[in-house]
Amino acid sequence: MIELAEIGTRLGKHWLLAWEYAEAFRGRRDGTITAAKRLRIFKELAKLFESGIFEYDGKRYRTDPSKIMAALRTVCDADKYNFKNHNYLKKVLLETSERLSAEGLTAREEGRRIEVKKVRRKEDRQDDWPEEIGDIKDRLGVKRMSDLIGGKARKEDRG
Repeated sequence: MIELAEIGTRLGKHWLLAWEYAEAFRGRRDGTITAAKRLRIFKELAKLFESGIFEYDGKRYRTDPSKIMAALRTVCDADKYNFKNHNYLKKVLLETSERLSAEGLTAREEGRRIEVKKVRRKEDRQDDWPEEIGDIKDRLGVKRMSDLIGGKARKEDRG
């Protein structure tokens, strides 16, 4: 019970709703839940509130405490029981959550990262390439590009 109280402090203002949510894990509508099971549920909820990340159907999602609270209220209002896991809660959370990539980025963040990479690549190419063909000829010491074919350009001309 002491551990349960400690986890309850981590849940803060969400504690009462977490208590109500844990009741959905009863075996029967009028059944009870053990302190050990409630402790496990509270730990899992505290982790969800702290990280804001959960997995469902092999995919990772990110959410925030206000959305978790709304989902918990929805689950509690459904007045269901005999839950074996948090999948019902997660399914409710899916509606308002953002999918994460393998790197832990949302689709929007990943899109921004890709755009930044494209801009950098474009800037790098512009820095590496000369502005005009005349610059290349001057650098290589030839009058015509065709002088480069067949070894017509002299080594000393190319610098």
